Amino acid sequence: FAAPITGLSMPGVSSSIPAVNETVLRPPAINKTLRADQPPSTKQQEVKDQLAAIYATPTAQPAAVQEDAVIRAASAAPTPDLPPYQVYRVEDGDTVSSIATRFGLRPDYVLANNAEIRDSDFLTLGQSIIVPAGNGILHEVRFGETLSDIATRYDVPITDITSFAANHISTPDDITETQLVFVPNGTPPRAAAPVAQPNPTDPADASTPVAGVTPVPGGGARSDKGLIWPVRGPISSYYGPSHPLGIDIDGFNLTGAPIAAATSGKVVFAGGNACCSYGLYVVVLSAGGIETLYGHLSSISVSQGESVSQGDQLGIIGNTGYSTGVHLHFEVIDNGVRVNPLNYLP
Repeated sequence: FAAPITGLSMPGVSSSIPAVNETVLRPPAINKTLRADQPPSTKQQEVKDQLAAIYATPTAQPAAVQEDAVIRAASAAPTPDLPPYQVYRVEDGDTVSSIATRFGLRPDYVLANNAEIRDSDFLTLGQSIIVPAGNGILHEVRFGETLSDIATRYDVPITDITSFAANHISTPDDITETQLVFVPNGTPPRAAAPVAQPNPTDPADASTPVAGVTPVPGGGARSDKGLIWPVRGPISSYYGPSHPLGIDIDGFNLTGAPIAAATSGKVVFAGGNACCSYGLYVVVLSAGGIETLYGHLSSISVSQGESVSQGDQLGIIGNTGYSTGVHLHFEVIDNGVRVNPLNYLP
């Protein structure tokens, strides 16, 4: 047999073995960043709490009874509010008619809520379209406007507006300025019947700035209707069947140019949604009942309810909303009737 090796000894059963600190062998915890979820609405939270209470109940009941309880709770829960609109981005092959069919709407209501769509069969890929909750008009409450005014404007009973739950209007007086109101089956404001227009000297010639001179508000003399040009620049789109709302004043060389009030009056609206339609816009109502609308502004210089004098700056020309370049969209609505702005300008 082998001779014993001196100087070494095997540990006995009772020998103590140093404890291994296992924690140092574990990989460190990895901090994971979670995507922040949008907080649920009050109604959604109520449904969530009801379902949580059901699931917390002891499971003595048969599974079928448990499922029935969940179904009953879900059916008894209040229905979440329907948003007044959603924003849809145009995909390849979309037309106004196809979008309307997709959302169960009439095409004319898609057009009515997207003022700058000129050709219902030709939309720009990726263009943002406002899709209303149903057949109706989205209206932003203006300064001093009552629910009766809105109902009259769109030729509907007041009860049609108050009964739409998402409006949250319990009484006719329960509206606030700038509030977005959905008007079911509302009729868009009338446009003047098209008439043969003379072929005057291009208004662009009378309003084009001199090279090297910074455009200023309040351009030129007043017309016999009392209006002045809101900005100096060439006309890129005229009022007509393909553009039945107003005119566009090109701003290709006018970046940063101020926009002037064409009339004195009260600012009845200042705001909008930079994603769609008019973008940021201002509406001024004159003492004589003429509304002038200034669309696609990059910024707004006035507040709703403010009084302005003719020539005062309202904002800066821009490209917000549905716009293919820097320009001013300008409308004139004479006592509720949309008219050709060139008939009111000098």
